[in-house]
Amino acid sequence: MMLNADDILTILQSGKPVSIIRAGDGEKIVIESNQDLLKYQICIKSVMERQMGYEPTMGDVEKIRLNLIEAYKGADIVGIPAQKNLDSLNKHWKDVEKVVKPLCTTTTFTSTDVAYDMLYNGMLGQWLKGKKTIVYIGCRDIDQALKNRYGTQTVNSYIIAPEAKFTSGYEGRRHYPEIFNEMEWWLNAAKCDGNPCLVGAGVIGKIYCNWMRDRGGVAFDIGAVMDLWAGFSTRGPQRGLDVKDETYKL
Repeated sequence: MMLNADDILTILQSGKPVSIIRAGDGEKIVIESNQDLLKYQICIKSVMERQMGYEPTMGDVEKIRLNLIEAYKGADIVGIPAQKNLDSLNKHWKDVEKVVKPLCTTTTFTSTDVAYDMLYNGMLGQWLKGKKTIVYIGCRDIDQALKNRYGTQTVNSYIIAPEAKFTSGYEGRRHYPEIFNEMEWWLNAAKCDGNPCLVGAGVIGKIYCNWMRDRGGVAFDIGAVMDLWAGFSTRGPQRGLDVKDETYKL
């Protein structure tokens, strides 16, 4: 079953626990990284160094890959590429569905761009407006912006390491394994139950949606929508290091 943005909004507004996770070319590359040396090298250069800013150990890459597979196995709804121009995109994008779908337990899918579609058409705002509590995991501090825009009283956030390719000057802890290994403990106190739970945490953080759902959260992997809310462009033709785009800034 393929859901559209209206269907997703209905599910989100129900307030019932759910995990909605998207899949793109980066996730496909990571999943295939154990197949041969070339695919492993592509994973390091195209995904790991881009997102993490360094080359993790082979053991950590395998753990990240297995966590990603576990995320798709446990998700309720999975976003797969459905772009009108999909045939004109590279092989990695074209093969996402073929690689990811067999890993899924669910038979319910949506577009991998659904979060962006719902940002552009106002549905994200429709869902979040007036929510007393919002929980999110991402690399941008948008606590006050969410409160100001949606009238939210409490924002529980975990600010993770940013995507290295698009953010300069970060000197904090690494997302994996340091932050990743304490995330479930943090979620135990984050008040996920019945509340919107937003994730923008790259390939490492897809599984966070499942962990939030398991704690009663309405969990949605919105990815780089968080960058747009913070006023930065990390996707599309205008993306780049510290490039600003305030079109959808909160």
